[in-house]
Amino acid sequence: MRIALLQAAATPLDPEANLAALRERAAAAVAEGAELILTPELFISGYAPLELASWLTPERVSGIPAAVAEIARATGIAIAASFPLTRPDGSYAIAAGLWDATGAEVLRYEKVHLWGEIEPRAFTPSEDAPKVAEWNGRRVGFQICYDIEFPEPARGLAAQGVDLLLVPTAIDGHSQYVPEVLIRARAAENAMVVAYADHPAAPGQSDDPAAGFAGLSTVAGREGRVLAAAGREAELLIADLPELAPIAPGEANYLGDRRPDLYTRWG
Repeated sequence: MRIALLQAAATPLDPEANLAALRERAAAAVAEGAELILTPELFISGYAPLELASWLTPERVSGIPAAVAEIARATGIAIAASFPLTRPDGSYAIAAGLWDATGAEVLRYEKVHLWGEIEPRAFTPSEDAPKVAEWNGRRVGFQICYDIEFPEPARGLAAQGVDLLLVPTAIDGHSQYVPEVLIRARAAENAMVVAYADHPAAPGQSDDPAAGFAGLSTVAGREGRVLAAAGREAELLIADLPELAPIAPGEANYLGDRRPDLYTRWG
């Protein structure tokens, strides 16, 4: 299976522009033979929590899922996109959804671990357990950005048979260790593919790591093998995923060899 990661700059507070960019890059991914394209975190609105705090209204975001579904249907590729979501109680979530190539929504997730002091200005964290979907012969789950830096949720999804974990993200240069270390670790310890898509660094970005995004979108697989990795600039990253196969002799079987009953006795 071939997938594409969209490492592209979003226009803050302009869903129409970002949806148009997604349509263009989805078509490009199809031309590359990809079956799925994954966006960075909040790509549809732009990742700008402080600005979003005063911009978000139900009217501005309610049509996003249908618009993404239409792009998937029109371009013939599955889309995993991140966007702001209005909840029935009036609060907002950082969400992600997966639509198949017919435009049918097969999975939705809301971010559990919000980052720092800025994301809570606009969003509230979810307490719902992540769901799992069957898609193209894979068992697929989501985490969003900071979520993947905690081992427990990914392990819980792996225990449910997830073999492809999709992670829209928005990190700066201070978090370079996440794609370089943690994404590979999550893939290795759970015998899964982890696809991690970030926004690119801005052209001419200063040397201050906190001044913009890191880029460095990454796809990692069994034993932490890097299947594809981007630099800091905008890129449509293509990754070929290996066929699903049992753990081979000589490979670490972390899921099979763990001893959860013992761990609970440790307190």
